[in-house]
Amino acid sequence: MKTNIDWNYSGKPDEFFGTGATIAERALVWTVGLFATGLLGWVVWSKSIPWTVWQYLAAGLLALDVFGGVVANALNSCKRFYHAPLQPEETGLTRLAKKPLLFTALHVHPLLAAFLFGGSWTYGLFWYLALVLSALALLQMPLYLQRPAALGIILIAILLNLYLLPPVWGFEWLIPALFLKIVYGHLVREEPYRP
Repeated sequence: MKTNIDWNYSGKPDEFFGTGATIAERALVWTVGLFATGLLGWVVWSKSIPWTVWQYLAAGLLALDVFGGVVANALNSCKRFYHAPLQPEETGLTRLAKKPLLFTALHVHPLLAAFLFGGSWTYGLFWYLALVLSALALLQMPLYLQRPAALGIILIAILLNLYLLPPVWGFEWLIPALFLKIVYGHLVREEPYRP
């Protein structure tokens, strides 16, 4: 089977799907993101978690960002966009978004979960720092070790999330999904295939 690997792209910068994302790639992100967020909403509602309307809305936005981001950051268009050199038209926020450590640091989701949903600050601060330090460690590794190391980091995060720091009620999904989105999806450079 012949593969078509191409690091080149052009067009208006797209930090969400990666410049040049196909209709199928965009549809996949929206389908998984909306379905997973809806499923989470149903689970939280059926478990009678006593959230206010604004907490449901905030949790929905966080979930959509993380669940959709797990898929989006694995797109070939995102891999190409975030791991190829800057293009001349990529300025301002796009230039900042293409800095992997800064992109990771902007994901304050564990802090928001702790602050907005009654979790402990220990939980929020621990997981925020764990995410940033994991990114820092991964970015120091040679490329050939990054994919297996990322999966090892995610495995450890899942175990710690289950057994060390009790997650915020209704956010048991946050750490595994956030680490998938950032540590594997965003940080690991992989070959971007074209259809």
